[in-house]
Amino acid sequence: MDLEGTLRIGLVARAGRVERVRITSTRPDVARLLLQGRRRSEIHATLPRLFSICSHSQAAAGDLACAVAAGEPASEDVLARCRAGVSAEVVREYAWSVLLEWPRRIGEQPGGDAIVAARTAQAGRSCAMLPVGADAQAIAVAVFGVGAEEWLAIRSARELDTWIDAGPTAPARFIRRVRDETAACDGDVAHREAAVPLLQGRDRILAMAEIWAACEADAEFARRPTWHGQPAETGALARLQSDPLVGELTRTPAGRVFTRFVARLRELARLLAGGELLAVGVRALPARGAAAWVENARGLLIHLVHFDDERAARYRIVAPTEWNFHPAGAMAAALVGSPAPDPETLMSRAARMAQSLDPCVACSVEIDDA
Repeated sequence: MDLEGTLRIGLVARAGRVERVRITSTRPDVARLLLQGRRRSEIHATLPRLFSICSHSQAAAGDLACAVAAGEPASEDVLARCRAGVSAEVVREYAWSVLLEWPRRIGEQPGGDAIVAARTAQAGRSCAMLPVGADAQAIAVAVFGVGAEEWLAIRSARELDTWIDAGPTAPARFIRRVRDETAACDGDVAHREAAVPLLQGRDRILAMAEIWAACEADAEFARRPTWHGQPAETGALARLQSDPLVGELTRTPAGRVFTRFVARLRELARLLAGGELLAVGVRALPARGAAAWVENARGLLIHLVHFDDERAARYRIVAPTEWNFHPAGAMAAALVGSPAPDPETLMSRAARMAQSLDPCVACSVEIDDA
């Protein structure tokens, strides 16, 4: 069994516009197949081995959900350790992507300082610690050209453009490429994107019971999750809605593709500067059930479990990729009706959009026959 799976995005264009978008996932329901029916100790041992990406946050959410479902309250110390561990994982994921993958996407090779900084970010994996002091400074300088706090002083689109146009680092030059590409797109793309709401953090606790009920009622809910009945977007952009720079960019024609990449940089800088850690929480549900959630590098991750005797009678995982690549979600909403001047341009734009949503599995884009 291929536990990773893939995302396949098919596009149908007619008369110079995208007419339909097909988004399919081959990722199996590993919670139902491999976790349901197991004891808590087996779940604890299995979770870190199931996921090569965001494995720490998957394990943290599973441990929290299982503990509370078993009747153990989650102390503030436990939650604090989870927040620190998940936030450290986010720094590792962001640093690896921004420093090593982004340069290659614009035809550059990562510089020596970028490689060293990416390795520095990975060094805290075993102890789940955020980089601090000289380590945090080295990562920030490799990404931004300056310290994290200095880069966070950029608070307007005009100031951001100044940094982008100076191009002091490969990530800045990548962002410039994305900005210029999205500026050439149809002006109403941003309006279509806004039709898909951003997940609101303040609703998490109340929504857990609703999501549990939806999973119970619909076997496919975890594969196609909705928020209050409609698709929604999760990730750094959703989390940073109150950030002045991100807030301004969401109100401009730049669109969400560009803003998602900037939000990821913004969140990395905040964590390196010692800002607020990412959210983690858990809620008990009736009949020995519990829901735990973490905000990881790709967005809101939820683990739901219900124990019967000593085994998990039901286990569900609602992952960020399933939120963001819902068949009627952020990707589809932005593409349907958008310009399709030629297949190569369309596929390139769709691939960049998928990159901005950062799926946790391999993703392919193809042109479907009408």
